[in-house]
Amino acid sequence: MTNLAERAIAAENTLRQRELAKMKGIAGGLLAFAACLYVAGKMLAWGYLAAFAEAAMIGALADWFAVVALFRHPLGIPIPHTAIVTRNKRTIANSLADFVVGQFLSAEVIGQRLKRFDAASHLAQWLPGNHAKIVVYLGKAIVYSVKSLDDRRIHNFIAEAARNKLQSIDLSGFMVSGLALVTRGRRHHKILHGGLNRFADYVENPENTEKIAAFIKGWSDSSFVQSMIEPFVPTIKTAVVNKLREVAEDSSNGLYREFDDQINTYVLRLQQDGELQDWVAQQKNSWLNHPEFGHQIESLWAQLRDWVVLDLSHAESVITGKIMGLLGELEQHLACNEELRAWINEHIQTALIQAANANKGMIGDLIREEFGNWDDQYMVNKLELYLGRDLQYIRINGTLVGGLFGLLIYALTQLIGG
Repeated sequence: MTNLAERAIAAENTLRQRELAKMKGIAGGLLAFAACLYVAGKMLAWGYLAAFAEAAMIGALADWFAVVALFRHPLGIPIPHTAIVTRNKRTIANSLADFVVGQFLSAEVIGQRLKRFDAASHLAQWLPGNHAKIVVYLGKAIVYSVKSLDDRRIHNFIAEAARNKLQSIDLSGFMVSGLALVTRGRRHHKILHGGLNRFADYVENPENTEKIAAFIKGWSDSSFVQSMIEPFVPTIKTAVVNKLREVAEDSSNGLYREFDDQINTYVLRLQQDGELQDWVAQQKNSWLNHPEFGHQIESLWAQLRDWVVLDLSHAESVITGKIMGLLGELEQHLACNEELRAWINEHIQTALIQAANANKGMIGDLIREEFGNWDDQYMVNKLELYLGRDLQYIRINGTLVGGLFGLLIYALTQLIGG
């Protein structure tokens, strides 16, 4: 895209140079033609022709001097008040910066322009036929973004940022807050309730009968005792299951109270026991400083990247579907919700005005600095390239108008003298 833009600018400059050279040739040709007419008028004693040609040459030379004096010293002679642009470069830079900032970046100008533009209505009209185009562009942008970030330097940066952030966290305090959230309203009882029932399910499952029997018989090393216990294994198993379910359903029994006491004790230790707090902090730092932490971050990013790229490559992409859904909702709301359109316009206007106010000083400084740092010859060439073609019309008009005034003056002189 950059190369294409550069080629377009180069082609436009070449065209401007050709037009400028053409207009200089016409202006110079008119001067030469006036000189020829002057010679012819003198030789043939045609007073009117000589007067016209003489005034035309004077007008052409005067306007040539004026045009050249804008950019450089005519004929290289440092005549006062010539090379006006180069001598006043800083003044021009300041004036141009003040003009751009004052006339184009003021809150009043931006506000009036945006009120006439009505961005929300234009968006509402443009959206319906462009969903697919938006999805394609956004999809490419997302894929490009995740792939461009797939760099070890980025991974290291993310890992280091995460490590620094996590190191600043008081893990003991975080665990206390987490336990307080879990125990609020006795939510933690559901954990014990679920655990007891899952254990009962395990014991009750016929697939685990042999394991449970082996465990029960393992209470004794005597084969005789084991043989005596074996007939009672189903009874013991049933009793254990019933007891587990009974305890799970009775939140007033000692197991629940002991569970509460254990959690409360651990919370108090996390709050007051310096040694435990130091141990938790050491474990956290040990994990953060372990190379595996960086590998885990990289692995998570790789999984996210692969999923995004793979999903967007499918016709039934989840991401594409979400984007299409959001665009459809936005289109419907923009079409029928006048308040939403007004809100969008107001926020666009506010954002642009704030951006202009915040950056217009910087934009003005940029214009002053850039324009002021231009080399004199470079600046002259640029200005002449863009303005020179029109300035040549001054020379052409000066030649013709000067000749007509000369002719008029000569005619009046002849009339009065006659």
